[in-house]
Amino acid sequence: MRPRPVCIENPEHDRYVSLVPDGDIEEILSKQRTKTITLLSGVSEESARTAYAPGKWTLKEVIGHMTDSERVMSYRMLAIARNESEPLPAMEQDQYVSAANFNKLSWEQLLAGLDTVRSNTLSLISTIDDAAWGRNGTVMNSPVSVSTIAYGIAGHELHHLKVIRDKYL
Repeated sequence: MRPRPVCIENPEHDRYVSLVPDGDIEEILSKQRTKTITLLSGVSEESARTAYAPGKWTLKEVIGHMTDSERVMSYRMLAIARNESEPLPAMEQDQYVSAANFNKLSWEQLLAGLDTVRSNTLSLISTIDDAAWGRNGTVMNSPVSVSTIAYGIAGHELHHLKVIRDKYL
């Protein structure tokens, strides 16, 4: 079992890591994948194009954001695990969502992308040895460990699933 991050290096990371229950992160991410896809599979194309308030993202945009964020966080995890010494850039979420045109994609395509990204994240985690698991890099001008990023991926999804349940479903 992969050790949980002991010290959260940045309050932004703690916001998500603190949402993740204790347990094996690979198992948590795997179960989360199934639960999320099952939950969202029942959403209609029409509902997925809906925002809960003016100026808010549509459900399609939320799922696209979750997918892009996991892609970025997985890249950061890979880079740090492989001993990258250069600081890694921030991700401006609104810029990414605006440029992606997620509303033009089908709901099925967005869910398949989310599922595939999680599969790739799990595959990556399985290649990270114990020494790399605790390795630190720099993201957004703060130190962050590989383990914090992995737990952050799970917590980010938990955060958005709460919003989806409360505001969209």
